[in-house]
Amino acid sequence: MSAVFDSVLPLFALVLIGYGALRFGALSQAGLEGLNRFVYLFALPVMLFFTMARNPLDELFDWRIVAAYSGASVVTFGLALVAGMLLFHGRSLPERTIVAGASGFSNIAYLGVPLMIGAFGQQAAAPVGLILLTDNLILISLIMVMLEASTGERVSPMRLVGKVIAGFGRNPFMLGMLIGAAWGLLRLPLPGPVDRFGDLLGSAAGPCALFALGGSLYGRPIAEGRGEVAFASAMKLFIHPALAAVAAFMLLDLPAEIAVLVVAVAALPTGANIFVLATQYDAAIARASTVVLVTTGLAVASVSALLLILTG
Repeated sequence: MSAVFDSVLPLFALVLIGYGALRFGALSQAGLEGLNRFVYLFALPVMLFFTMARNPLDELFDWRIVAAYSGASVVTFGLALVAGMLLFHGRSLPERTIVAGASGFSNIAYLGVPLMIGAFGQQAAAPVGLILLTDNLILISLIMVMLEASTGERVSPMRLVGKVIAGFGRNPFMLGMLIGAAWGLLRLPLPGPVDRFGDLLGSAAGPCALFALGGSLYGRPIAEGRGEVAFASAMKLFIHPALAAVAAFMLLDLPAEIAVLVVAVAALPTGANIFVLATQYDAAIARASTVVLVTTGLAVASVSALLLILTG
């Protein structure tokens, strides 16, 4: 119990300090935007590049990890989409897609990577990087396809694929991971100064990302659609990890330490990418923002409790 609290609570404390910095004026909104740009454009992409470059994908890849995690994500998304149609009437397909996406997409980049490394050690970086890469390719692609298809415009399948690829091409996380994966597969060397540079800049990613995450939560009001927010939050924090546990422990018989990691990542709060997509497609913006806020606040207790249960 002590080990879990020693590793997890300081990380959530960084989120709380970031929130307090904005709340009490120690950091301005402009300062937060600058920090976010540093994390988004530099620190996290570099950390993810070096994680993938140092751990060749052909040695790291295990289809069971992808199937357990992304399978649970897609099933959660599908269940939330169908349940949303039955429970919440009068919503458009883009709105339902955003709420369902908020039910199944974890905040892996900003919260999951530093949290899992803090809880399980540096050896967790590579499998979490694999989960981040494949879940973006699978679940975010699915969400984007549904959003594009529901705009009412006639879009050819090739153009739809092109839009999804272009979206990933503008994402520094994806570029960092994909280039790093290619580097590792080719077994290209990382000269000493380059490797040291990666350590220096990449080590800033975790604390800065958590601090920026806390700051970004300030000012997000509990807004419209509280029933949908409660529904999506419950799906994200409880149903998603439960499905991941069934897949990882029962169906695919993953090694215990990897199965625990898969479930812990599934238990993370909703990722901010959902809010970005909601803004981009002008659908359920306030609900997406509120789900991010609510799940992040509740995850302090729920993720800590889950780690205590899983690690004994």
